Amino acid sequence: MTKIFDVAVIGAGAVGSAIARELSRYDLKVALVESNSDVGMGTSKASTAIWHTGYDAKPNSLEAKLLKRSYKLMQEYLPEANIAHELLGGLLIAWNQDQFETLPKLLKQAHDNGEMDVRIISAEEIHQREPHIAKGALGGLFVPGEGILCTFGVPLAFAYQAVLNGVELFLNFQVNGLDTSREDHTGLLDQQGREIKARYIINAAGLYSDEINAHFGKSSFTVTPRRGQLIVYDKMARPLVKHVLLPVPTSITKGVLISPTVYGNILLGPTAEDLPDKSATETTESGLKFLLEKGKQILPQLLDEEVTATYSGLRAATEHSDYQIEMDAAQRYLCLGGIRSTGISGAMGIAEYGVELLSGAGLELKLKDEFRKVKLPSIGEAGIRPHQDAAMIAQNAAYAEIVCHCERVSRAELMDAMRAPIAATSLDALRRRTRASQGRCQGFNCHAALVKTLESGSLLPERNRQVAVGLQLNREVASQRALATTCDVLIVGAGPAGLATAIELKKQGIKNILVVDREPEAGGMPRMCHHTGFGRADLWRMYSGPRYARYYRELAEKHDVEIRTSTTVVGWNTLTPALHPSGTMSRGERGHKMSFTSTGGLGEIEAQAVVLATGVRERPRAARMIPGTRPQGVYTTGSLQRFVYQEHLAVGKRAVIVGAELVSLSALMTLQHAGVQCVMMTTEEKSHQIEFPYIVMKWAVADILTRTPILANTRISNIFGHKRVEAIELTDSNGQTQQVECDTVIFTGNWIPENEMARLGGLSIDPLTRGPKIDASFHSSVSGVFAAGNLLRGVETADHCAIEGMKAGRAIAMYLRKKQG
Repeated sequence: MTKIFDVAVIGAGAVGSAIARELSRYDLKVALVESNSDVGMGTSKASTAIWHTGYDAKPNSLEAKLLKRSYKLMQEYLPEANIAHELLGGLLIAWNQDQFETLPKLLKQAHDNGEMDVRIISAEEIHQREPHIAKGALGGLFVPGEGILCTFGVPLAFAYQAVLNGVELFLNFQVNGLDTSREDHTGLLDQQGREIKARYIINAAGLYSDEINAHFGKSSFTVTPRRGQLIVYDKMARPLVKHVLLPVPTSITKGVLISPTVYGNILLGPTAEDLPDKSATETTESGLKFLLEKGKQILPQLLDEEVTATYSGLRAATEHSDYQIEMDAAQRYLCLGGIRSTGISGAMGIAEYGVELLSGAGLELKLKDEFRKVKLPSIGEAGIRPHQDAAMIAQNAAYAEIVCHCERVSRAELMDAMRAPIAATSLDALRRRTRASQGRCQGFNCHAALVKTLESGSLLPERNRQVAVGLQLNREVASQRALATTCDVLIVGAGPAGLATAIELKKQGIKNILVVDREPEAGGMPRMCHHTGFGRADLWRMYSGPRYARYYRELAEKHDVEIRTSTTVVGWNTLTPALHPSGTMSRGERGHKMSFTSTGGLGEIEAQAVVLATGVRERPRAARMIPGTRPQGVYTTGSLQRFVYQEHLAVGKRAVIVGAELVSLSALMTLQHAGVQCVMMTTEEKSHQIEFPYIVMKWAVADILTRTPILANTRISNIFGHKRVEAIELTDSNGQTQQVECDTVIFTGNWIPENEMARLGGLSIDPLTRGPKIDASFHSSVSGVFAAGNLLRGVETADHCAIEGMKAGRAIAMYLRKKQG
């Protein structure tokens, strides 16, 4: 006999998952039905992540009432479920006279909604609270209750708890029809002929709620998708903003805001574009340009920071200004429509109200004896993350095996996500549960490892037993030592520059040297470059990348250099620096302290001198502000090489390389090794930038072996595709466009130094190179802190970095001898 549920909820976004959770309190058979492959994949995942008080809702509207109701529930639930959130307060800023004259009306509206702590503040107070915003603010409203939260965590927690309490989840089930032939239940039908039967139906389908409504013969509202494009800025921008910076709202939208995120980034957006297409989630050149202009007007310094991501989402706008919630008792049908942009904040209030309507329509509610709670992993910056938790690492060292370095996501967290009540089965699902690949490099380091994880269920397959053994040895070494370490020189980064510096310091008689690297193996980026071309200038021979990296590892071992891998430096533990007589910053004679996390636990290293050799990364697609959809098949050279050489994964069949410099040639050779056809290379420059002696490799590989054409004066202006890249748009210098069919795009070059530790340490940064400023002795603006290698200026070849490291080693040895008298 086919199972008949008491209630079926259509849509597993924030609202649908919330009401499924609320219903799971009761002795009911509940189905949660979602058309996507995971929960929270519609409007919920692309919101501005603001925790709204409802201060600006229309007084006495259903939205106002339910937001207020929900806010109280969320105050209790967010900490209970460990959903990342911060109560920052909102500043609504008036930039012109018309907006300024609107403030009293908005204040009255807030007070009418019960938000009595909202008050008008002066321009002076605004600038005291937010000193980095542009001049010209006339005044504003301070809304203490506004906050930020994890927009991914809210629907996940609701859905997890619903499932833990007996709700059955049906993914990949798109309702496209009803069977109403039986009086005691309604059948939900999909295109594959499957059916879910239930006595009561709840419509929480978001963008598609009007279409579900129509199946029940109703036409009370029409959903018009309202696209909101957003830009996410790097974590280094976080000190620029302390509050949620709100615009004066209009009848259409709450406007473009600037807000911190719970992950430590800054969010700029959204746009508000009414569209006919419910799948139009691509970003556009005009939309991103509009946001940049708005950002410059509000917070000019923000545009000097790196972009981490761009994305867009669709809100379910209707012709009505209020929620469209209606209970049809005769049909046993509850519609939760027209929620627009406040669904995350209002979901719990909507859920409680919805259950009350169901009860009034005859649904019998009997509380269960037990209602199981849920607690999400800690992923917000305001809390203690697993890699910062000594107890968690002691229990499971995998919590310190960092896979995603930008977001510091560990192997154990990934495995936890794959074993969650609703398991992560895709890259997007891992990202929303853990933050993996959500950071500044957008998968440069971790993309391939994440794919391999999903395929194998483990991050330590047979392919690299040496690395696994290295991790175990590293744990044993760490366990034998006190985690408070003292050395003469700490070198952060074990690439060519870092290893060459350490070797030269040993030659100069400096004995107590420690090299740390976040990767499980020393050697830096050459480890991933399996073609020849390494060692020309420093070794006077031509090695492959792995052979070159091995040479320096073996040489370091020969000179008794201590190297700790899988050790991530997370910050400086030093007193506030004082001005050095030379004009640099001094932290005193005791040296510098840096904290780290490792498989052996948390610790601190004190050194007389610190060398930052943290290297460089290519700017990913988002940082280059390339609009379009967000399909799979987009790589940087670094992520491509990890896919092909480290994880042995397929990458596509037909590729376009964006860039025509030396690293682009490296990408071409990697594609050739993988059996992928390269359609073309493109460059915005007048010609390629491959110089002697490497031009010979260009002639051999690009011109003769692969016959790859190079299109000059051409930029990539759009990416098309749903699940996988299908084509790209190219625009030449005359504005002419063409589409090129491909399934793979490789972004090469456009380098930026990995300067996070340099900036956190207060080093002066060159505005052009984005690397630390140094003198002729590689000394930075902070006394005792040096920098070498590609951290300094983007990119040079590995042999150049090694030679630079040797010079830095000699200079640092001289500095230490002088310091020690």
